[in-house]
Amino acid sequence: MSNVVVYKDEMNTIPLRSFNSKEMDLFFSICSKMRNENLNTITFSFEDLKELSNYKITATSHFISDLESIYSKLVQLDFRIETEEKIIKFVLFTEYEIDKIKETISIKTNDRFKFILNNIVGDFTKFELEEFTMLASSYSKTAYRLLKQFRQSGYYIVQIDKFRRLFDIPDSYRMSDIDRQILNQIKKELSD
Repeated sequence: MSNVVVYKDEMNTIPLRSFNSKEMDLFFSICSKMRNENLNTITFSFEDLKELSNYKITATSHFISDLESIYSKLVQLDFRIETEEKIIKFVLFTEYEIDKIKETISIKTNDRFKFILNNIVGDFTKFELEEFTMLASSYSKTAYRLLKQFRQSGYYIVQIDKFRRLFDIPDSYRMSDIDRQILNQIKKELSD
């Protein structure tokens, strides 16, 4: 079963560091299934979402807690689009309903910004969900997404200030800390 995640490159400008590795897996699993659905609301069973995201914890209460945590973090994200005329900030998902009895989650996409996940042409990031969920570190997951965005050129060049922002690196980290705790982990997990 091959599930592909595809979204507009603008999503890569949003730091997801506050998400832990499992939350990133769940978020991008949701994105993979919402792609090109053009629906206002889509419903997932807990089992389907667990399978998609390679979620190993069996306790339903823990899974519900993780789902709730994702949305709390999503509404705090700074989704932003800037043109010459406007700056637009938005929430990608406007409703998020967890049904504990039916063991489902229903998610409504912001109608105005469905283009982030639908009918994508040009300037997009694409990757295999299974590859993504096999990575352990959220830093590696962020690097993976950014490298996939630049898959055509084969390299990614970024200024250190932007790197720090995208990876949400603590201000207290010196370059040696970044090398040891972030870049070494990324090299280890993304050596291929």
